[in-house]
Amino acid sequence: MFLDKYSKITDRIGSYLNEILRIRAKNYEDPILKEFYNDILKVMGGGKRLRPLTMIFAFKAVKNEINEDIIRASASCELVHNASLILDDAMDEDVIRHGKRTFNSIYADKFLKSIGFDFNIYKTGQSWIKKDSILKIIETQRNISRYSYALSVLASNVLYELSEEVLNSQFSKDLRIKALEQHRRMYLRLNEGQLLDILTEKRKINEEEYFRMIDEKTGILFMYPIRIGFIFSEAENYKVMDQYALNMARAFQIHDDILGTFGKSKHTGKPNDSDIKSGKNTLLAIKTLEYAKDRDIEKFRKTFGNRSATESEVNEARKIIKKTGAYKYCRTKEKELIKEAKNSIPKNIDKESRKFFENLADFVISRKF
Repeated sequence: MFLDKYSKITDRIGSYLNEILRIRAKNYEDPILKEFYNDILKVMGGGKRLRPLTMIFAFKAVKNEINEDIIRASASCELVHNASLILDDAMDEDVIRHGKRTFNSIYADKFLKSIGFDFNIYKTGQSWIKKDSILKIIETQRNISRYSYALSVLASNVLYELSEEVLNSQFSKDLRIKALEQHRRMYLRLNEGQLLDILTEKRKINEEEYFRMIDEKTGILFMYPIRIGFIFSEAENYKVMDQYALNMARAFQIHDDILGTFGKSKHTGKPNDSDIKSGKNTLLAIKTLEYAKDRDIEKFRKTFGNRSATESEVNEARKIIKKTGAYKYCRTKEKELIKEAKNSIPKNIDKESRKFFENLADFVISRKF
């Protein structure tokens, strides 16, 4: 993997993120707050650190060096990224990400344990016929969801606040002000992207609307870190790689959509049937619904958005995606976007940085199934 070459940098980013959260946990006497920060640290472990690397290599593109200041500053976008993932998992009620339990899943278990709910009493029929017995289960489920969601929102807010602290601790005041302005704009647009995702969840959308949503949810998490890297390098034009970031991120998301349906869970770290069962507006689904004919569209719609769909029905939906040409379309589209992204990399930047951005573009659509 091309990222192996940058392991020393990503290790430094990871160490700094651990340091930030461990110091927070250590500074609190309250065991609840200590545990809270340690739980955030659990879900933040690992990751490829792609977004911090883009900030670092945007800086190097002009300065021709990588120093400790830019490595520390780059941790800011990783904190924002994780803030968005924690909230996204809570909104989607996901329990697994990258092969590990999500933050809301951890706190759902903590709440259930804290109230001492005993499922064993429901092993016999006499418990089920008691007045309000079912209502008790429904109320418990509602409380678990509310509690775990609330804690996820708070964890997301905390990570964003920490991201601003990190970004505001390096470089000159003028550069920090410009960087923070971009950072805050990124967070606003990220929330707007999440809003678009939720409001279009049950509505049929077209390819143009899909990309508009992706630009706000995925694209800006690459575009703004690159901008900030250029700002800290004191480049005249800090928006020079916007087109690269958006096209690369679009390809990144299309490939993610493909992995989410055709990838193996041991490689992706998440279920490969959830996108179909939840009726997620992926480009695969959009093009399938656009291309499918009569009987195939009926079969696909029966499974798409059906959380109770069987493995056989999901496999049939996969076959329809390929039969219609939607799969082939998405594979072709991601390659076209990567070509456009690479062609938009400035010619006059540091050689190693140019190579990094070219390799990153190739990497995002080569992640294995």
